[in-house]
Amino acid sequence: MENLNEYERIDDLQRNGFRIIQDARLFRFGTDAVLLSHFATVKRGEHVVDLGTGNGVIALLLCSLYEDIRVTGVELQQASYELCRRNIELNGISERMSVIHGDMNNVSEMFKAGEADVVITNPPYMKKGGSLKNEGYEKSLSRHEIAVDLEGVIRAAAYLLKFGGRFYMVHRPERLAEIFGVMSKLALEPKKIRLVQANPNKAASMVLIEGCRGGKSGLTVMPTLNITDENGVLTKEYDNIYNG
Repeated sequence: MENLNEYERIDDLQRNGFRIIQDARLFRFGTDAVLLSHFATVKRGEHVVDLGTGNGVIALLLCSLYEDIRVTGVELQQASYELCRRNIELNGISERMSVIHGDMNNVSEMFKAGEADVVITNPPYMKKGGSLKNEGYEKSLSRHEIAVDLEGVIRAAAYLLKFGGRFYMVHRPERLAEIFGVMSKLALEPKKIRLVQANPNKAASMVLIEGCRGGKSGLTVMPTLNITDENGVLTKEYDNIYNG
């Protein structure tokens, strides 16, 4: 039995018996992480790098969905790094998943260029200089561009990806033009997006993005994913994604 402190709990990821330790003092995963892991496509034998892995939830979900892959998480915060390491041990997947304690601004010190087939990330959404909520520093780092900005995240992904490698990110729709501009600047061609909204009467609250390193132009806009219908009932598609 894993020894937990008073702030921790173990949650069932509802994916092939995978579980995750979460700490209330740190950033805990939400809908965006689950949808991003489902949106991404990973092929047999591929190496995935999860930038800003946190407690490792996206990497864990990918390992639960794809058996024959290798996932490396990169995490700056010491406490989250330690939690991710414990989650790897909890699920007994050290041969498939690992985590590096480091800054994604310095990925060249951790990886060779073009080492990854896939890069996935759930980065901070809020621009540096925006108002910070009354929250701990660890949570602020996860939500605000304090340690790394949007271009830093995409630059790290571009360095890591081999030619033809795929980039997956979840972000806010209002920053989509900026995201596309940075991706194009760094030779990551936007290939597919999907907007997500709470219900058909609400504006989209997040966007799922796929890019390709050195890809040809051509963007597919997928049908919008609604979390609930007009009556507040979970849609069948969302329920299938979130509850396995």
